[in-house]
Amino acid sequence: MLKYSVIIPTYNRATLLKNCLEAVAVQTVPRDTYEVIVINDGSRDNTDKIIDEFKKQHPLINFIYIKQKNHGVSHARNQGIKRAKGEIIFFTDDDCVVPENWIETLANGYRRHPEVAGVGGWYEYPEDMYKKSLFVNYTMLRLQKRFKNIISQKKEIKNNKFFLNPAGNTANTSYKKSVLDKFGGFDEFINFVGLVDWELKARIMKSGHSLLYVPFTVLHLKPLGYYQVMRKFFNHGRGTYHLTQKNPELLPFYCPSIFKYWFTIKRLGTLNELIRQPPFKKNMAMIQATCFSDFCLVRLGWEFQKIWELCDKILGNRNQPV
Repeated sequence: MLKYSVIIPTYNRATLLKNCLEAVAVQTVPRDTYEVIVINDGSRDNTDKIIDEFKKQHPLINFIYIKQKNHGVSHARNQGIKRAKGEIIFFTDDDCVVPENWIETLANGYRRHPEVAGVGGWYEYPEDMYKKSLFVNYTMLRLQKRFKNIISQKKEIKNNKFFLNPAGNTANTSYKKSVLDKFGGFDEFINFVGLVDWELKARIMKSGHSLLYVPFTVLHLKPLGYYQVMRKFFNHGRGTYHLTQKNPELLPFYCPSIFKYWFTIKRLGTLNELIRQPPFKKNMAMIQATCFSDFCLVRLGWEFQKIWELCDKILGNRNQPV
């Protein structure tokens, strides 16, 4: 009997997807209890070939492959939810590698806390990326500070407080299918990678549902070249604008003001910790440039999304968000 469904959207990441699928195929739960659903969001690489090879190598895996035109990650995940037969829906990304006890660990959270709407963990980059990438160190430190160092404390958290519970990141999370059906899944107005998972989390938590955070990580292998980092900052700005329009109470935390931005980074000690870490030790100019680029591109994305949503409203809400 199928109990679990694993949904993986993918776009032009065939090589990374192969690693992701191999990890999902060797879970500790019985094979007949879960299915794997991959949604190809209009990839132009050799994703089809990778899928064919995977199906031949793992014929016993319950596997569903969905192809669509490029509509964005939210639409892709929602298509997976519609096809899913499991009572619990697991999400990870095509650039992640999950441990073999991933499904078992998150599913155990529901057995211990059947009242929760979802169970999720966190992610980590490979150790060598911390040594080479300032962005990885900067991002992970800021996220830890934003969640009040809950991530580093490695303890379980169960509540419906947005900033006091790190669960919900689609690299490593799950929800009851009944909850996803009730809330309509992911907001397809967000057709880019930018806080779409946090928007769903906020909607669910505002209704009173609690999530369970478990200190359990997956490996994140996202490419982090200059272009990828700049695009991530920009899309973060777009996502935060949309998130705060639907959740005005989050505006003080996300509105990209240069003074608040710099003050928050300094007050939380992010700069001091980065300065002490090799190979960035004492390289204040590089660190300041990263912080300033973060602010500028987030603000640019914020203003872009503001104009985009205004135009959409004037033209008649053709892409009405959830």
